[in-house]
Amino acid sequence: MKMKTKSLAAAGVAVLALTGGGVAIASPTPAPTASQTTVAGAGHHGDKATKGHHARNELRRALHAQWVTRKGTAFVTHDAIRGQASAVSPTSITVKAKDGVSQTYSVTSATKVRVRKDGKGTAATTASIHVGDRVAVVGSGSNTISAVHIVFRAGAPKAASAQKPG
Repeated sequence: MKMKTKSLAAAGVAVLALTGGGVAIASPTPAPTASQTTVAGAGHHGDKATKGHHARNELRRALHAQWVTRKGTAFVTHDAIRGQASAVSPTSITVKAKDGVSQTYSVTSATKVRVRKDGKGTAATTASIHVGDRVAVVGSGSNTISAVHIVFRAGAPKAASAQKPG
């Protein structure tokens, strides 16, 4: 049970990071130099806060990620991506990030789907997601990646081909 909680927490952190939520965790990039983190009047705690802010900003700009956790004696691979839905069905979703990376996730009855509107999240289904919607997906698996969490924004701009000419 403890490992399941850790895996769900890791998935939640990734969803928040990829959707712009306020989460601060370690950044894979080197820590900024003292000159980059100096704030007028900031002491020792100000430097730490600035580094945390830097890490949070890096995560907000993340397009896709992969990490591995340990569950008992096994290792679990997790994937996350943020971008536009390029294909959606009741059993799968494909998301394309701004850098061109595309990832397909299987959707199961265990997949949690949330829609964000006006800063709030509510339960939804994949039927509510349309091609071109902005989405963030976190999943796990080695060969076939199963979506654990899908978050999308209601009223997100559609892909250019789906928009009416101005």
